[in-house]
Amino acid sequence: MTHLQRLVGATALALLAPTWARAGGFELPDNGVRAVGRGGATAVGVQDLTAVHYNPAVLARQSAKVAAMWHHNLVFHESTFDRAPLAEGWGPAYGGTEFESISDRESLFPLGGFLSVGSNLGVQDMMFALSVYGPSSVGKQDWKDYGPQSFMMTEADMLLVYYSASAAWQSRSGDFGLGVTLQYVDMPKLQYELILDSDASGTLTPVPEDSNAGSTTTHLAGKLDLEDRTGFTALVGAFWRPIRNLEFGVGGRVLPIRLEAEGGVILDKPELSPEGLEVKLPLTMPLQARGGVRWVEERFDLELDVSWENWSVIERYEVSMSGKINGQEVEDLVIEKQWNDTVSVRLGGDYRVVPEVLDVRAGGFWENGAAPEAYSHIDFPSFDRVGLGAGLTYHLKDSGVAISAAYMHVFQEDRSVSEAYGKTFQQRPLTPCPQECDGLSGVVANAGKFTTSFDIVSLGLDFSTGL
Repeated sequence: MTHLQRLVGATALALLAPTWARAGGFELPDNGVRAVGRGGATAVGVQDLTAVHYNPAVLARQSAKVAAMWHHNLVFHESTFDRAPLAEGWGPAYGGTEFESISDRESLFPLGGFLSVGSNLGVQDMMFALSVYGPSSVGKQDWKDYGPQSFMMTEADMLLVYYSASAAWQSRSGDFGLGVTLQYVDMPKLQYELILDSDASGTLTPVPEDSNAGSTTTHLAGKLDLEDRTGFTALVGAFWRPIRNLEFGVGGRVLPIRLEAEGGVILDKPELSPEGLEVKLPLTMPLQARGGVRWVEERFDLELDVSWENWSVIERYEVSMSGKINGQEVEDLVIEKQWNDTVSVRLGGDYRVVPEVLDVRAGGFWENGAAPEAYSHIDFPSFDRVGLGAGLTYHLKDSGVAISAAYMHVFQEDRSVSEAYGKTFQQRPLTPCPQECDGLSGVVANAGKFTTSFDIVSLGLDFSTGL
């Protein structure tokens, strides 16, 4: 087979496998085994085809007849919520009620794949690549139905795939380069379930109760079942080497991903006679920018990066609903987020223990949380975090094959939110608060303590041949 035939064949396999990368909407550093080992410091020194994501310009440095890469992240995540006891103001029926500690039952997310194939197609100082991957995140959660956390969420299952085409060019001297990645964004699945209060009287009930278990309340589980198969975005990048040992690089997403997810609602109580329930939920994945400086010596490199993401674009989830429950028209749902932009600082590097045989790497990062404390939530717990990573690459001599592994632990701050301070409320599709609740804001759903952490194990296989 010619190198072009191999490239086409590998690409066909990639495009037949669109279900690897599930997105939680909020990401963890980072995609790819070398990035995990370097603490995410990859704006300049990315040495594999993940450059299509971090800085497409650096692809040009990897010019080859054929290059292929498979990297895979396994994300182990711990998330626990301890709901605060109810205030005495809830009266004798509920005041002082205490709750059990509750945790996400999905502790491993195994679908963090990144497949890329590339070739210079015989063009000097250029490189082209086709890739399939998704955000580095946790895309599936499973919490207790009618548990203490259930006014926030009971289940989430989301799938987001980036189909990517990239091209890069560098100057003949290799001191300057430009690159671009165009992406088709596919979201074939977005499911999000929480416990709703369908009481039409305006009465507030602060404890989740399942009427199927004998309760007389009108709580029910409502699962949004949505999709949007047509999103687009673009990433660009550049690098510059003013002197032999010093390099600069910038890259990022220059078009936000705008999705309009549509679908229906699945209720766990069909006796409530749902009629024609339809849902629309606009979602935006934000602009991103990263820049870095890298110092390179014969046996090692050290890189310092700063990364910015425009998460303030998400102020709330505005769920437009139509249809009826028990013959009554439903109202739209609004889940407030009020997220902040995030900034992270990343420092990492490689050391060539045995040149062309064994590389080791290490690094770390700090990142501020997107979620303000009052809007803390179990769905995407983006709080202030610190990550430490390490890894290695073994090059099989004269084969063009490299095998890599890395590990990162992400420490995330614990948060405690009081009933007086919390801004995430129970959702009431028939009698929304405060207009139908005698002016009361409603039941605070996120009062309690949030405890979270992440561990990332990453494995990678790379291959390249010829110029």
